[in-house]
Amino acid sequence: MSKTRDKLILACEELALKKGRGFYNLSLEELAKEAGVSKRTIYRYFGSKEELFEATVEEVMDRVLARYMEVLGSERDPRKAFLTIIKNITYLINRQVIADLANYYPLLWQKINKLRQSKLESLLDYTLSNSQVKLRWRVDPRIFKAAFFTAMTEVINPRFILESGMPLEEVGLNFMEMFFFGAFELLPAEGD
Repeated sequence: MSKTRDKLILACEELALKKGRGFYNLSLEELAKEAGVSKRTIYRYFGSKEELFEATVEEVMDRVLARYMEVLGSERDPRKAFLTIIKNITYLINRQVIADLANYYPLLWQKINKLRQSKLESLLDYTLSNSQVKLRWRVDPRIFKAAFFTAMTEVINPRFILESGMPLEEVGLNFMEMFFFGAFELLPAEGD
């Protein structure tokens, strides 16, 4: 990846996510200024503003996945690890981003959802097969995974979050508790 492309993604993350501007009202002029490049330079790396948004979301998701792997290495309880990650990412997904995805960028949300599902599926597979975490399943893991991803698509999406009036963190925490409570139990670690 080029330094200029990285600067553009970081500028988009800073303005849209961290500073709460969202995507819709963010101009290419603002992005160029934040990245220290010309507006024309943006089009050398991205065919549209939406492509830049998509690349930004993908980059953030990759970092979240890497952070999750770190947390999982130090946290034996997968519920706590997932909840830690939810708390770590909710500051990035502000209400304006959620509203923009629901109202102006539904196709971008569909792409994000597919990306999120593929990343979460590998993350969930890793978590469930992690030899440091010993689980006794109360339900068949295949049913758990299918129900988890189906419900995630319906609940953790911009439209539901806006209509419920709940913050993303609250939706995420409730969702995770619903799925982890009762699906399995942690077995004591050797030596406990």
